[in-house]
Amino acid sequence: MREALGRLSILLAVLATTSLCAQGKVMRHQDDRAPVNVQAAEKNGIRGYSSQRLLLYTDIEPEKAREIVQLVDQVYATWEFQMGPLPEARDKTEFQITGYLMRDPQKFEQANLLQSRKLANIIHGQNDGYAFWMHDQKRDYYRGHLLLHEATHCVTQCRDGEGDELRPLWFIEGMAEFFGSHQRNLDVAVNGSPLQFGIIPASAEVSQGFGRIEMIRAECNAGKALAAADVLLLGTKEFSESRTTPYAWSWALCTFLATHPITAEDYRHVCHQWETEEFLRAFEGFRRKHDTVIESDWELFRESLCYGFDLPRGATVRGEVTPLDPGANRDVQVQAAHGWQSTGINVLKGQSVQITPTGRVTLAQTTKPWLSEPQGISIRYSEGKPIGRLLGAILRAKPTEAGPVRYWEFFDIGPGSTMTMPDAGALYLRINDRWNELADNTGEYRVNVTAGE
Repeated sequence: MREALGRLSILLAVLATTSLCAQGKVMRHQDDRAPVNVQAAEKNGIRGYSSQRLLLYTDIEPEKAREIVQLVDQVYATWEFQMGPLPEARDKTEFQITGYLMRDPQKFEQANLLQSRKLANIIHGQNDGYAFWMHDQKRDYYRGHLLLHEATHCVTQCRDGEGDELRPLWFIEGMAEFFGSHQRNLDVAVNGSPLQFGIIPASAEVSQGFGRIEMIRAECNAGKALAAADVLLLGTKEFSESRTTPYAWSWALCTFLATHPITAEDYRHVCHQWETEEFLRAFEGFRRKHDTVIESDWELFRESLCYGFDLPRGATVRGEVTPLDPGANRDVQVQAAHGWQSTGINVLKGQSVQITPTGRVTLAQTTKPWLSEPQGISIRYSEGKPIGRLLGAILRAKPTEAGPVRYWEFFDIGPGSTMTMPDAGALYLRINDRWNELADNTGEYRVNVTAGE
């Protein structure tokens, strides 16, 4: 993290004497798209499709083309919500980009639609100004994901006088992946668009070809988990060496920051800074403000990441903590619909603590609701333990220094136990359930925590 902060400070010092925007106002550069010879395109089996925000030239099936050309129009509101209104263009033109979606790249070469680009350099997709080129994909979902990814680059690189070379690469690629992640909107009447963007896909089946979650899980299982500070250091070297895991880590961190209830609003303020100097300054302040939350909650998120992970409900519920004097006790409530929840108690390493839970919760609203008491029920397991079981954790006052940085220490409680605290820090409790199945949980356990004499 210190190294990342150092890099930001250097960039701020370099930019301090430079005005990137005329009269302090960020502008979009003029529309730089090359004209298309429609007759030559059609002669080579390439047809054009248009929407308000995208001109698409492609040789895929017309029914698929007519559907995918609408994606940029549909994501536009999410772009502006997360990044702020797009700057005004110097030539006063409305924002529109051109995409070349190639199933048979030779056709595009013959129609002179590559603008001197070498096909060998377009591995998946490539963008330049208000245009992008991409290869067709076998799966419908990933075709849309890649189109949104490249279209997002056209947005973030549209500022007059500079591209995105001064903003961190993890952010550039991570946000392109963030907006590329999409799924069908089940509540169109409320949210308007038929699709949702910037989401954690609900399942592998509805996001075939995505694979980012599997990549993160494999990295963690292989002992290659990255702390948030490590993701901030991903740069040109890492992204040039791998077309997979750096994109996965960057997607995961951007999604985490944009979705976590503690960081979401401030991170959106960072994303709204179109001028590089202001962006870097805002991110430095954001990181300082939320450093502990980012690192500790990120550890939980990456280790348990799954399809449909409900981060708004699964984020830790924090609060002020105070010690519990010997012989004293405190009653706390643990909600079934949330993740780790602070007890407000600060414990010492080696301290004896008795934890006694009571109550009943509902974990699924089926024809026969799944009712659980603190010992849990074996209808379903999550992370090796019955759902409904009471679990404990300590958020360390200081993370471990030997080996990978770890903020959390976990332990099992069940129907109750007297434990010797394995480390010093804030005591947290949670009712076990899968991280993508919290929405239909109701109820709470009442837990008495008593410190030993």
